[in-house]
Amino acid sequence: MVNLVLYFLGQPETKALLTLFVSIIILPLSAFSAPLVPHFIWVFLRSSYLFLGIYFVGVCCLVRWIARGGQYDALKTKDLSGKTYLVTGSAGGIGKQTALELSKLGAKVVLFARPSNLQQTISDVKKVARDAKLVSGYPIDLADLRSIKTGIEQYKKSEGEDAPITALINNAGVMACPYSTTKDGFEMQMGTNHFGHFYLTQLLLPQLIKSKSRIVNVSSLAHAMWQVPCTSDTYAKQLNKQTYTPWNAYALSKTANIYFTHELHRRFHTQGVTSYVLHPGGVDTGLQRHVAMSQVFFAPLRMLLFKTQLEGAQTNLFCAVSDDVVSGKYYSDCRETELANPHANNSEQAREWWEYSEKIVAEKIKQWD
Repeated sequence: MVNLVLYFLGQPETKALLTLFVSIIILPLSAFSAPLVPHFIWVFLRSSYLFLGIYFVGVCCLVRWIARGGQYDALKTKDLSGKTYLVTGSAGGIGKQTALELSKLGAKVVLFARPSNLQQTISDVKKVARDAKLVSGYPIDLADLRSIKTGIEQYKKSEGEDAPITALINNAGVMACPYSTTKDGFEMQMGTNHFGHFYLTQLLLPQLIKSKSRIVNVSSLAHAMWQVPCTSDTYAKQLNKQTYTPWNAYALSKTANIYFTHELHRRFHTQGVTSYVLHPGGVDTGLQRHVAMSQVFFAPLRMLLFKTQLEGAQTNLFCAVSDDVVSGKYYSDCRETELANPHANNSEQAREWWEYSEKIVAEKIKQWD
């Protein structure tokens, strides 16, 4: 528990919040001459509204700088001409920002998004792309296995069965939503965040192996919020509406992302396919739409304490582009980081979860006939 608390305290958002708290609380402490807090701070700041204003502007700038976390500054020097990146969840948030940044650097970018958002997403990315002809998109709903199959078939028909893939970025996700199930009967968060990407990656595996591609899976520090292994039993508890808990289900799906990455590495790294998993940080996106506190109480502070979408996309970009990454590892703020859930490092459980995922996805597909 102590290690987990220290882990959370080390996050940029937590550091930013603590900095903001200390910067505010120091004023009344100084006013009342509290021990270790010089009284002259309050005397100086209250002498002029200008000084007080400068103080708060400075505090906000410092907090914002801390909250942004690690940045992939070397990306600006990259020329990605001739490289191809596939991005799921590209209609908004860090997925869209990832696609925008890659297209600016000359990469061919293939966008996977829900049908209702796809055309607008393609248009937005083309506007900033170095070459608009290198931007394409295909409709995919990660909560629907049929949609995934149809979308990948359209992609292969249009781009070619042997089209090279530099990296597949499995970015799409939902967070802490009310209980619901996908069209195939999966719990919504596990179905979208894991099973959908598992199936999509399986469909692309021949191309990924031939291209010696990277696979980047977006997980979250939230994998530590439920300290249990990801198994068929723990998943069954979240599939049951009576025992469903939004945050536990989200945490479990993020542990599943980590298991998936570890098994991808174990099974395919000898064939040249490298796999990475990451925590993007606390990012101000639509992902928090189901979290009431973030919409009401926390909303005024989000701009200060959360990363912007560009800042949140940095570790996505780092894992997809940088040469300074190690396959099978977990990254946060553009550097390798230890996992916060000890169960997430269990290779045997990762293997069992892969086998369970294969089995249950195959069973769902058989039901189409």
